Amino acid sequence: MEKKIKAAVIGDKSRVAMYAAAGVAVFHATERHDVLKLIPELDSDGYGIIFISEPIYAECEDGLKKYTAVPYPIIIPVPDENSDGSYSKRRIAENVKKAIGSDII
Repeated sequence: MEKKIKAAVIGDKSRVAMYAAAGVAVFHATERHDVLKLIPELDSDGYGIIFISEPIYAECEDGLKKYTAVPYPIIIPVPDENSDGSYSKRRIAENVKKAIGSDII
């Protein structure tokens, strides 16, 4: 039997509403300390993929560095309506390069 990985999205209510409509677990947090407290809780609850809106991710980036050395949870920034997505693309490219040893994005 295949193990399913739970996914979550962290952001403000307006930005995560569409994910909730798609059935993804959403968590409303916009302050750095709330997000950094929530991540370990989601990890211990079995969430393997955590999407964070780009502005919040950028604000918390230094506190998320410890998760780059472990396979899970995978923490991915997602662009919002106020960004062009270049920050998210760069972070995803860095994660892919780390995982497979080559920049393919």
